[in-house]
Amino acid sequence: MGRLLRSLRTSVEAVRTALGNDGIRRLELVWSVGIAADTALLVILLVVVYGRDGAVAAGVLGAVRMGPAVLAGMLSGALLERFAGRPMLLAVGLVRAAGAALAAVVIATEGPTVLLFGLAALVAIAGAVVRPIQLTLMPAIARSPRELVAANVAWGTGEGLGTFAGPLGAGLLIAAGRPDVGAAAVGAAFLVTAWVVIGLRFEDEHDAIGGAARPGGLRLVEGVRTLRRRSVPGWSMLGVFTQLLTRWLMVPLTVVAAIELLGIGEPGVGMLNAALGLGGLFGAVLAMDAARGDRLVRTQSVALTYWGAPLALIAILPHPAVAVAAMLSIGVANAVYDVVLFTIFQRGVSNNERSAVFSVFEATAGLGAVTGSLLAPALLAAFEIRGALAISGAILPIVSLIIYSRIGRSDRVSTVDEALVGLLRDVEVFSELPLTALERLAAGLRPIQYEPGEILMREGEAGDFFVVVASGEVEIAAAGQVLSRGGPGTGLGEIALVRRSPRTATVTAVDAVAGFCVDCRTFMAAVAGPASAAVTERIVAAHLARLPSPG
Repeated sequence: MGRLLRSLRTSVEAVRTALGNDGIRRLELVWSVGIAADTALLVILLVVVYGRDGAVAAGVLGAVRMGPAVLAGMLSGALLERFAGRPMLLAVGLVRAAGAALAAVVIATEGPTVLLFGLAALVAIAGAVVRPIQLTLMPAIARSPRELVAANVAWGTGEGLGTFAGPLGAGLLIAAGRPDVGAAAVGAAFLVTAWVVIGLRFEDEHDAIGGAARPGGLRLVEGVRTLRRRSVPGWSMLGVFTQLLTRWLMVPLTVVAAIELLGIGEPGVGMLNAALGLGGLFGAVLAMDAARGDRLVRTQSVALTYWGAPLALIAILPHPAVAVAAMLSIGVANAVYDVVLFTIFQRGVSNNERSAVFSVFEATAGLGAVTGSLLAPALLAAFEIRGALAISGAILPIVSLIIYSRIGRSDRVSTVDEALVGLLRDVEVFSELPLTALERLAAGLRPIQYEPGEILMREGEAGDFFVVVASGEVEIAAAGQVLSRGGPGTGLGEIALVRRSPRTATVTAVDAVAGFCVDCRTFMAAVAGPASAAVTERIVAAHLARLPSPG
């Protein structure tokens, strides 16, 4: 219990800090509200279609809904590079709102079922680009690896809330005989996501298009090549496919199990899906500790195992209480798995590779969803509901063993030195930089060393580089007067670069000093964003005010 409480405090504090970042807060709201609306609409459409045409039609709905979304996922990287994140997410919110509103009309007027299939596909196509775009953009907003993990925890928490509240609300409205009202409420929720994204801003607008070095095309080939080079995200992609396959096997199987096996009726479909979301909330408490860099791969395999195995438990013990407990367990595993998986893909590839890899990610996820949706009716026909649940529950434990056997010994995922990124974060002028900018800075650093008494910078000389002290101590003096001393994390030389003026002080190594040098062009590109420029100007003004008066 003590460990659980510590994990809870750690997660709450980390999430609170992450949500203090306006960009992260907006992306989290878009995701949380969107997932609540999407899962509610799915439950409503599944129940309506099942009531009209039976279990096979409910399974086919999943395939029709997700099939076209595979193409949308494949296009996500190219769309992000062409239209940028904010306009894309705004358009997606409006399209999804229109689709849900039209579905409400079709349900209320008892229109043709085929229209519901078409609208389900439309909403899914639009929604398919949300996840890869937001996951690509998150490192461009988060300011440190820890804040990125906390943002992913908040993402998982938001998904848990959405997956809980959406199906619960849908179940209540279905029980009241008003699925049309539920679909209309979904449309209003999608409009909220469009409104929230309007205020999204980026420190570097290049990051708003995913940081692509060579924009254009689907970028799938580039993404596949990246995954072949980087074994941890490459093998993790197998988990993406099978986890989505299992999830979309579970979607129609849950409907059939609730009605035919467990005897809890149509409202029970919403209850089981709500239990899944509630488990996600509990899982988010554990996710912050689980997403440590040295245990990402191991946690991924464990989470996959616990994601699938509870489905088989429902087949063995078909009781409503067991089913609710199983769905809670899957929800916990899903929350932990999502945080770990997203962190692996965000940190395991470079900024220029990220949008291409997430295009492959979404295409793989879509293929898994379509495969699961198509496979569900076949399993039901061949093995009935208990056999279908047992087979579905065995898939992920087997796959987790395969993945662990290939990359289980990997203890480092990040493509950059996390300690170096942490050092840069400690430098005051870089305090507002997003993680992507810190990665670019880290790539442009040149190591330097100075002996005791050696001069790093001399007053009056031209300045064309910035220094970050990693170890040792320096003394800063102007006009023969000592102004201050600095140690690790001290940044030196910003005044000459920002004001294009000679050095205003002499910096001398007090003892052996090691650090890094940043050239003028790289430094100025890093601090060019509005927030960083304001911080840099404030620091420059404060340092100039401390200089001795001439004469």
